[in-house]
Amino acid sequence: MKRKLNFLVLMILILLILFMSQVIHKLDKLTVIQDSDKIQETSDNTKNRESSSQSDISDTGRINSEKRQKENTVETADSISANQDNNSSETPPAISHNSNDITDKSSQETVTVFKTKEALRKIPAGSVIKVKELGDNLMDNCFYSEIIKADIKERILGKSYKEDCTVPFEELRYLRVLYYGFDKKTHIGELIVNKAIASDIVSIFIELYESKYPIERMVLVDEYDADDNASMAANNTSSFNYRAVPGSTHLSRHALGLAIDINPLYNPYIQYTDKGNIILPEEGSKYADRTLDCPYYINEDDLCYKAFTRRGFTWGGFWETEPDFQHFQKSL
Repeated sequence: MKRKLNFLVLMILILLILFMSQVIHKLDKLTVIQDSDKIQETSDNTKNRESSSQSDISDTGRINSEKRQKENTVETADSISANQDNNSSETPPAISHNSNDITDKSSQETVTVFKTKEALRKIPAGSVIKVKELGDNLMDNCFYSEIIKADIKERILGKSYKEDCTVPFEELRYLRVLYYGFDKKTHIGELIVNKAIASDIVSIFIELYESKYPIERMVLVDEYDADDNASMAANNTSSFNYRAVPGSTHLSRHALGLAIDINPLYNPYIQYTDKGNIILPEEGSKYADRTLDCPYYINEDDLCYKAFTRRGFTWGGFWETEPDFQHFQKSL
C-alpha cells in the first residue's frame, strides 16, 4: 500500500513538472513575441522620426530658399532704387547755347536732391534749383567763396585770365551764389572776384536774393570767351576779366577783380564824345535814356545801389562824362 502511494505521488509530481514546463515555455514564447513587437514599434517610431526629420529639413530648406529668394528680391529692389537715386544725382546736362546767350532763358529746371556743397557745385551755373529741398543748408551750401581750384583755372586760362595777367590766383576767389531770375525762379550764379571783396559780394547777393532782386544771368565771362561786349549783350552779371578800360590802355578794375557789372544790358556804359555817344553794349542803346520806366534800371533808390554803396563801393552811374550804370567798384 505504501508503495502505491509513493508511486502515485511520484506520478503527480512528474505531471506537475511537465505542466509547469509547458507553462514556462508558453510564457517565454509570449515574451519573445512582445519583445519583437516592441522592437518593431521602436523601429517604426525611428523610421517615422527620420521621415519627419527629413520632412522638416525639406520644409526648412524650402522656407530658407523662399526667404533667400525674398531677400534677393528685396536686395534687387533696393539695388534698383539705389541705382535710380544715383542716376538722379548725376550732374544735370549743360545749359543749351545760342548765338549770344549761353544760359538759355528756358534753362532746364533741376530737381535738387543734392544736400552737400560738393554735390551742388557740380550743377552748372545758370541752372534752376528748388531751394525748399535744401532746408537749413541753403545759406552754407549756396553762398560761399573759395580759392581758385584746378577746374576753374582750366576754364579761365587764356580767356579772362590772359597769359600776361599779373594778378596771382591766390588773390582771386571763386564765388557761388543764388539769384532771383527774371523768370521768378532761383538760379545758381558764379563769379570770380578779388579776395579782398569776396565776403562783401557774398553778403550783397544774399541780401539781393532774399529781397528777390531780379538778375537775369550770372556766369563767368569766360563762357563768352572773355568777350565783354558779348557778355553784356546777354545781360550777364560778371566781375573778373583781365582787360583794359574801353578806349584806353589802362587796366580796368575788373582786371583786379575789384569791380562788378550788374544787369549790363539795361544799365549800359555811355561815353560822351564830340563825334557822338558810344554805348556799350550796343544792344542796350535804348536803355541809355534813363527816364524810361524800366524795372531793371539801377539808380539811387534801387536796392542794388544801396547794398553796394553801404559796403563802401562806388557806383559808375555818377560819372559825368562816362557814366557806367552797371558798374560798382571798390578801392583798397
